[in-house]
Amino acid sequence: MFTTRSASPANPGLGWRVGSLLGLALLWLAVGTACEDKAVGRPCSLGVDASASHAAYTTEATDCPSHLCVKPAVQPGVSTDLDTGPYCTIRCSSDTDCDGQERDPSNPLDFRCRKGFTCAPVFNKGSLCCQKICLCRDFFSSSVGPAIPPECLPDSGVSCS
Repeated sequence: MFTTRSASPANPGLGWRVGSLLGLALLWLAVGTACEDKAVGRPCSLGVDASASHAAYTTEATDCPSHLCVKPAVQPGVSTDLDTGPYCTIRCSSDTDCDGQERDPSNPLDFRCRKGFTCAPVFNKGSLCCQKICLCRDFFSSSVGPAIPPECLPDSGVSCS
């Protein structure tokens, strides 16, 4: 006598198993992509020394996934003993894009950002001219925020060169 079996909850068929595994794989991929570490705040090398009053960036930083490494100019009113170093950044559209690595206060050799990140344009020349990027708040007065170049203000009539 020959009997056949049908797929049932007690005995799922091969199709159900493959479908379940495929669904789990897609869910893992979606969650992994949504939580991608863009390395905002990771220390990086500019390749040049920049004084506290001068901003610098490179778009060729191999230690940053975005290849963007920045060191904003320290604004007036910010502590002169600021020791935050250059860091990886990304282009952004709002502060919510700028979740980044911050300093471990128990590690005296950690020179990452202390105060978190904000999204704003600060460069008025080159490939980052008027581009919003994630910026470490250590470099700016909390009451004023980043100084936006005149070229980047709405209706300024001036453009990037």
